[in-house]
Amino acid sequence: MDRTHLDVHKEVRFTSKSKFSARSVRFAKGAYSFVNGHREAFRHFLDRKEGSSYQISIVRGAPEILLENCAHGMDSKGELILLDKFERDRIQATVNQLSSKGQRLVAIGATAEPLTDDAEIPRDCILLGVMCLIDKVRPNSIRCIEMAAQAGVQVVMVTGDKSETAVAVAKEIGLLGPHSITDVVINSHELRHMSDQKLAQILPRLAVVARALPSDKARLVTVAQHCGGRAGKVVGMTGDGINDSAALKKADVSFAMGHGAEVAKEASDIVILDNRLSSIISAILYGRTIFKTIRKFVMFQSTINLASTFIVFVGPFMGFDFPLTLIQLLWVNLVMDTLAALAFGGEPADPVFLMEPPLARDQPIISQRMWRSIVSNGLYIAFCSVTFLTWDPILSMFDRRISAELSPVDVADLDYKDTAKVEDVKDLRIQGGPVFLTAFFSFFIFVCTFNAFNVRTPKLNLWQNITKNKGFLVVIAAIFILQILFCQVGGALLRTVPLTLREWACLFIMSVMVVPFDLLRKILFEAEGVQQTRRYHEAALRTPNTPVKKLQIQLDNPVTETNDIKMD
Repeated sequence: MDRTHLDVHKEVRFTSKSKFSARSVRFAKGAYSFVNGHREAFRHFLDRKEGSSYQISIVRGAPEILLENCAHGMDSKGELILLDKFERDRIQATVNQLSSKGQRLVAIGATAEPLTDDAEIPRDCILLGVMCLIDKVRPNSIRCIEMAAQAGVQVVMVTGDKSETAVAVAKEIGLLGPHSITDVVINSHELRHMSDQKLAQILPRLAVVARALPSDKARLVTVAQHCGGRAGKVVGMTGDGINDSAALKKADVSFAMGHGAEVAKEASDIVILDNRLSSIISAILYGRTIFKTIRKFVMFQSTINLASTFIVFVGPFMGFDFPLTLIQLLWVNLVMDTLAALAFGGEPADPVFLMEPPLARDQPIISQRMWRSIVSNGLYIAFCSVTFLTWDPILSMFDRRISAELSPVDVADLDYKDTAKVEDVKDLRIQGGPVFLTAFFSFFIFVCTFNAFNVRTPKLNLWQNITKNKGFLVVIAAIFILQILFCQVGGALLRTVPLTLREWACLFIMSVMVVPFDLLRKILFEAEGVQQTRRYHEAALRTPNTPVKKLQIQLDNPVTETNDIKMD
């Protein structure tokens, strides 16, 4: 029958609360021939006639909802049968059996009664049949659930499906099973009659919430945020409907589906354009990468600040002032701010990060390990700088009047004309001369730059994955090259003089010693952290199909092909 001959008189849309939809359809004049040709099948609905057309209300929804409002059913021959207790139990058993196999069921009914304005399901329906829908689970969805568990993220499936269907899907994707730490399955009715205290107790083991309502999502978020310790859990929530907005706004981080309603997208923090669970795993990975990058930058910057502050503070007590000019300090700030941000900003997203447990909500940005690194390396750089400025052997190393590099005539003619525009000759001589001051300027830049290798990784292998961040290598090389150029041609502007190859070699050796110092610190005081990081990496390598060997994790598959199963 041509659908153009049908007139939709009234429509009730599906909601997660009512769990049914209905349409009141009138047969127009062009459909009479079809109806008359199948009068035996339509005879139960032809009694009600409005004007010159017939009217039928078609209802579809959850089997348990529609079955309660059906007194009769229609067999394969088009005959009405009474749905007594025996028939209802038989139908319900079949529905449960199919649901336990992961099939989603939609019951279809019809009635001659018109739809009411209160959008309630008609009471006198005839059950026409039950349709089975199969959502194939994508193979990579199982791996995504495993990766979430390894990352310490508890995944709870909040779905509108029957409990049997939800459990079957949960078992297939690994949410429920012998290796899963979550084993609790509840439905919306049980959730509504459960106190917040009881829900908080079972939440660590909760895996599935079936026949869920949008209000259930909001309650789950609220309870989770107030359990699990003083600060509570960090909760993420997905949604695609208008009714999901409340839960999305309450969640710490909310994900809206790309095919969802615009209201849900506006209420969310992140929009998953491909509607896939694996994109959330990718967001977790890159979120942890960004957080670690911020920590590296803070460590690098705080170490230089501590060293500079210490030098300025103890200088007057040891008979010297901070020997860098304002322009040189601007270059130091450029190294520790802008260039450092560019260097660390390109750190790769190492999938080993997914093997680490998540941080608590109240976890400070600067951890104890970071404090130890900042204090130890900062004091080391400060100690080396003070020693450089006060120890006579180093002073003589860069005093060309003592070294054999200049003849007596050259020494006599050394009038510091390249730097006299900034400071007078007397002040330069008191501070050790322009060669010595240039050497200290380069030493401070070099030692801070070499410390970037220490900050970049907590491991002993400083070269691991370093080629994946080419920007780091480019920025570090640029700092060294520019520093040498500034010293060789800076002149009065930067208060520098050219240094010899021997002097550059001495500076390089003295500044690079910060690397073995930090390695020794890691061995002595960070052995447990280094071993833990190594265990994370080894565990990732032992995991089948681990993305460690290939960063393209194929994070692009939903749980099911229809995207109807939400992993919240």
